[in-house]
Parts: sequence; C-alpha cells; structure tokens
Amino acid sequence: MEYCELWLETDNSEFRVALLVPDGFEIPEGFGLLRASDPSGKMLYVSKWYHGILKAKDHINEAARFYSDRSEKFLFFREIRPASSA
Repeated sequence: MEYCELWLETDNSEFRVALLVPDGFEIPEGFGLLRASDPSGKMLYVSKWYHGILKAKDHINEAARFYSDRSEKFLFFREIRPASSA
C-alpha cells in the first residue's frame, strides 16, 4: 500500500513541513523537492521555513487536507524532527 508521510522539522529557530511522497502522488502547492529518493524509493519534499510553529502547523494541516480530499493514504506524524538535509 502506497502512502505519504507528513511531519514538521526544525532547525532550532524555524519550522517547516516535510512530505515523504511515493511516485505517482500529487504534491500540494508550496513544496519543493529536497531529495530525489530515500531507501523506500519515496521523494522528500519540504515547505519554506516559517518563523513560528503556528504557520507551519497550518501548512501541514493544509497538506493533510490535500491528500484527504483526494482519498490518498497518508501518515500524519505529530512530532517535530531535526531538519533533513539534501
């Protein structure tokens, strides 16, 4: 079963949304490709950096709504991870 993963990341002063997306899934607006493939074969997309967690939280909620509206499967992690690198 293919699914997308969503979580927040921080660099200790700003926050962004990260999406781990399988091939063939649409990408919501406001995300750019950070890494072409991880060990699972999924692509890593990230949003811009936000100065506050509330705007990042709003953006992750919008991304979850995007996938829900398309009946796509996704995992929504309610955690903040260290920033991914390219």
